[in-house]
Amino acid sequence: MITTSARRIAAVLAACLLAVLPAAAGAASAAAPVPATRPGDGGQGRTTFGVQPSAAKKPDARPHFSYGATPGAVVKDHIAVHNYGKKPLTLRVYAGDAFTTADGGFDLFAANHKPTDVGSWVKLGKNVLSVPGRSHVIVPFTLTVPQKVTPGDHTGGIVASLSAVRTDKKGSKVAVDQRVGARIYLRVAGELKPRLTVEGLHTAYHGTANPFGTGSATVTYTVRNTGNVRLAARQAVRVRDLFGGGTKVAAPRDIPELLPGAAVKITASATGVLPAMRDTTTVTVDPRPVRGDIKHRVLPRVTRVEDFWALPWALLALLLVAAGALTLLLVRRRRRRGAGTSAPEPRPAAARSKQAVGLAAILLTAGAVVAGAPADARAAESGGLAVSPARGSDAQPITLSSAAPCPAKTANVIARVTGAGFPREGQIVVGNAPLATYPKVPGGGLSIPLTYTMRDYASTAGFTALRGTYTFTVSCLKGAFDLTSLRDFTGSLRFTAKDAYRDGTRVAVKAPDAKAPGQSEQPVPPTVSGGGTGAETGSAAGAGAGAGAPSVPANGSAAPAGAPAATEAAAQDSDTSLVAWSVTGFAAALLALLMGAAHWVRGRRARAAEPEPGD
Repeated sequence: MITTSARRIAAVLAACLLAVLPAAAGAASAAAPVPATRPGDGGQGRTTFGVQPSAAKKPDARPHFSYGATPGAVVKDHIAVHNYGKKPLTLRVYAGDAFTTADGGFDLFAANHKPTDVGSWVKLGKNVLSVPGRSHVIVPFTLTVPQKVTPGDHTGGIVASLSAVRTDKKGSKVAVDQRVGARIYLRVAGELKPRLTVEGLHTAYHGTANPFGTGSATVTYTVRNTGNVRLAARQAVRVRDLFGGGTKVAAPRDIPELLPGAAVKITASATGVLPAMRDTTTVTVDPRPVRGDIKHRVLPRVTRVEDFWALPWALLALLLVAAGALTLLLVRRRRRRGAGTSAPEPRPAAARSKQAVGLAAILLTAGAVVAGAPADARAAESGGLAVSPARGSDAQPITLSSAAPCPAKTANVIARVTGAGFPREGQIVVGNAPLATYPKVPGGGLSIPLTYTMRDYASTAGFTALRGTYTFTVSCLKGAFDLTSLRDFTGSLRFTAKDAYRDGTRVAVKAPDAKAPGQSEQPVPPTVSGGGTGAETGSAAGAGAGAGAPSVPANGSAAPAGAPAATEAAAQDSDTSLVAWSVTGFAAALLALLMGAAHWVRGRRARAAEPEPGD
């Protein structure tokens, strides 16, 4: 029994030893600067040689060579070549240019590629090395920058190569070239131009056999570095149908590094694409400095938009079959009627005219009823919304002021802007916030300072040029999770230049009630007239979080404590006349509808009373 236990213990210890040995070999591999594998090791993964930046006497901790120089400068440095095996190695060392791989990675050209950039500027002290086992050799080199060289980034590297011949499973001789390299980043002084472009945007729609289902789409495009600086990039792809509905798009990977002049092709897949005839793809690329580089002042966002055909072939085929079946049914029915009866005599003109007039009256008055009905019988009641200042720039804060208070049951408010460049459903400019967040203007309306500027909202939506009329809509909601709008307030402004707008909406508001005895004095919020062309002095930032004191208008004047009585009377007369016209129009349309229906019924009865042919 003791012997059996000893055997078990020995077996466990042997298994642990076998598990630890590969881990130790892997740790040694990770510690090597830039290791390579010997071709004849049979895939055991043991490192044999590597390279790393070095000082004249010993290697240092630099991850790569990085220099800043002027045209004509000469840089002297060293590279260490390591042999981690027991046997000596004969290695070839050379300099080469760098390129970006198809998947966005970094690589150096092989030795048979003639360098034209940094690789041609480097001169090594030795090109063939004999490195003893478990040792290293330090090789000096000189980098000479040409006098006529373009400013910006130039990238290359120094490669150590081990060539060997091995035999594959079929017995064939295969030449294998194992390479490791150290990167060289050189930035030549001069004007830096960080710039990316999006080219070749194409979207292919893939339909579905379900007539009422959604399909998928494949988006392909190329991101190219047209500047002279290495850049990283963050990407976003959006696919929207004709009605503004979104889809689910697999987010494309970020680009970690794109060399000047290089390009990488990106493919993204979208699901849930509604075949609405003409859909839209928007690609946004945000350039970013690569890790460890300086932050550039201007990194302009790149946006490309393309419309593509998304035809509902299955639905069209179904409609075609249905139309053919209906046509066949009508033809057969007409033939049966024609075969069973003789040609009918013409109906009296009076009966036909009565029926036509009655039907026309019904259709016309039904439209009049819909158009003349009170607004809150069809949708949320609309009101005016002042845009202040009425003139300004795209970098100027804007305040929205409603002409009247929200209905009594309102708990939250939300605001959107629509217009050229923004999504069809609108860009949210004020999030879903409690009603008490915002101060009130005279008359009980809301004063809502926007958190950001129009330029910021345009940048968020993926474009830069503001043009035409933009409409703001403030909706009074029942609650944070109930998006039913009890009332909407709308206002607009118009951009007449690239960065300037005018014609901000102006509305008249009711004067505040007289202050009751003992009532505390309230701060005067901004006027809703929208006047003034200067910059607002009140802070608009943080308004969405319920920030404190309300801002003042652009001209610095506060709203008067009491508006003229004529303004209030005019507003009341306008409301009264609007209600009167609505009630009168609704009553007239309803009466016309009843009369048309009666006329149509009489025509039907007259037609039924006509004698049958042959009586």
